[in-house]
Amino acid sequence: MIRSAPVLGTRRASTDDLPVDQRLEFWEQYNASTLVGLRCSSFSEAGFSAQEDNLSLERLRVAHIVGTQHVIERDGPMIRTVPKESVFVSLVMGSASFFFQNSTCHLLEPGDLMVYRTDEPYLFGFSGSMHKFIFDIPQEVFAAHCLRRFDSALKISTHTGTQRLLLRTLSERTGGFFEQPLSQDADSFQDDALELLGNIIAGQVGNRRINALSASYLLAAKHCILEQLADPALSCERVAAQTGISTRHLARLFAMEDTQPHRFILEKRLQRAYQLLSRGEDRGLDIAEIAYRHGFSSQAHFARAFKAYFGRTPSDVRAAAGLMQ
Repeated sequence: MIRSAPVLGTRRASTDDLPVDQRLEFWEQYNASTLVGLRCSSFSEAGFSAQEDNLSLERLRVAHIVGTQHVIERDGPMIRTVPKESVFVSLVMGSASFFFQNSTCHLLEPGDLMVYRTDEPYLFGFSGSMHKFIFDIPQEVFAAHCLRRFDSALKISTHTGTQRLLLRTLSERTGGFFEQPLSQDADSFQDDALELLGNIIAGQVGNRRINALSASYLLAAKHCILEQLADPALSCERVAAQTGISTRHLARLFAMEDTQPHRFILEKRLQRAYQLLSRGEDRGLDIAEIAYRHGFSSQAHFARAFKAYFGRTPSDVRAAAGLMQ
C-alpha cells in the first residue's frame, strides 16, 4: 500500500500487500495520480509485482521503479483523459526492454537511456525484471537545459566512454539522492541531474565533442563549483587546483560548452538566488543577506547581475512570489 515518507514529500507505493488480481488496477491508479496516466499489462505466471518511489522537486520529478515483466501503454484516449506535457527520461537498469512511439521501435539494453514525450502515445515493455529511474521534466525546463526542440523519441546507448561515464554518474547521483533525499540537497541534485542530462543528450545529437577524460575533469570542476557557490572567495584558480588541472585547461573545458568558468559560477549563483526568491522562502532575509548567502560580496553587484540575467530585479521576483502565496 501507499506510505508517505517524511523527507521532501517522498512517496512509496508497493503492490506486495495486495491480492494479485487487484495489483494492475492499483498500479494504474497510483501512476495516474503521481507520474502519468497509463495502462499496464503483465503475463508473468507469478503475477505482477512492483514498487515505486517518487520525489517531487521544484524543476523536475524523479521516480525509482522496480517490478516484474510487464508492458505499459499510454494511448490517445488516455492522453486526452489524463493529459501531461512533460519529457520523460528513462534510465533502464534491469532487463532488456523495448519502446515504441511514432511508428519506431527501440530495443534497449541495461544502461540505455530513453527520452520521449508524454503527450504522444507510446508503449514500453520489459521482458524480465524491470528496474529504472524516470526523470519527469516539464517541456519548458527540458528545452532550457537539454534540447530546445524535441519532436522524436531518442535512444541513448553507452557506446562511447564519455556516455558511459556520464550515464554512470547520473545513475549513482540519483541513487544516492534517493537513499538520503535531504531538502538542503535538492537544488544541488537538480542542478547536477539537468547538467548531466544536457551533456548526455547533446553528446548523442552531436552538439558537443568531448572525450571521457575531458568529461570527467569537467564533471569534477562543476561539482567543486556547485559545492562552494556560497563562498565569495571561490575562484577559477581554486577550482582548477581542486580539479587537478591548470586554469587554461579549465577554460578550454568550459569553452567546449560555449561558456567560461567564471560565467558558469555567476549563472549558478544567480539561479540559486532566483529559486529562493521565487519560492517565497526568504521572508526573513533582506536582499543583502540573500546576495551574501549566494556568494556575492556586494548587494549592488548582485542586483545588477540579477537584472541583467533575468530582466527583473530581486525585489520584483520576491513580490511576484508573495502574490502567488
